[in-house]
Amino acid sequence: MSALDTAMRFYPYVFHPGVMVGAGALVVIHHEWARKDADWSALWRRFGAFLAAGVLSLAPTLAYVLVTGQGLYEVTKGNVWQVDALVGVGVFVTAGATWFVWHRYDWGSLVPGYLEALVLVTIPYVALSPFWNLSGHVTMALMPTLYLTLVDRTFWPTLAIPVVMVPNRLYLNAHTPVQTVGAFLLTAVLVVGAFWMQTGGRLRTEPESAAS
Repeated sequence: MSALDTAMRFYPYVFHPGVMVGAGALVVIHHEWARKDADWSALWRRFGAFLAAGVLSLAPTLAYVLVTGQGLYEVTKGNVWQVDALVGVGVFVTAGATWFVWHRYDWGSLVPGYLEALVLVTIPYVALSPFWNLSGHVTMALMPTLYLTLVDRTFWPTLAIPVVMVPNRLYLNAHTPVQTVGAFLLTAVLVVGAFWMQTGGRLRTEPESAAS
């Protein structure tokens, strides 16, 4: 096995969709907190709230396991639309809970903006899953990195992750060119569109700044 083959096989695990979305959210949380010049306790409260909401993302899958009587491994294995639907519902739960907490305590609008973009790209991913197997790895690699880059251009190097993910999915025969490139283009349009709406058409302005 060559070094390239080893790297390509590990790549989708290192940059797993859950890792990318979660890490992206934590970076956005820290970025928003740093701009507010708040104390460290405020940052840990924000991290804690998001991580607690993240645990809720498991609820739909666990409920499905209990209702159907199937094993957890049996339910989550494979690349089928049911798994995509359970993951999508989990994303909606976590995003909704986090969005509510951020607005309840007036912690800012940057994190809610990130979550709105996440939900927006998840909707077609789940809706199209029974008919068109869009790459979730590409979708969830591009969504957080593109949003971060729109928020602050210094994050642009992170875009290398989704760019490499496209040929990775082809190399591993996980998706077709249409499924990978289509996921990339659709996600890019939706994230840029969400950010455009959040900033009132000023792509170089962060959502919170536009609202103030």
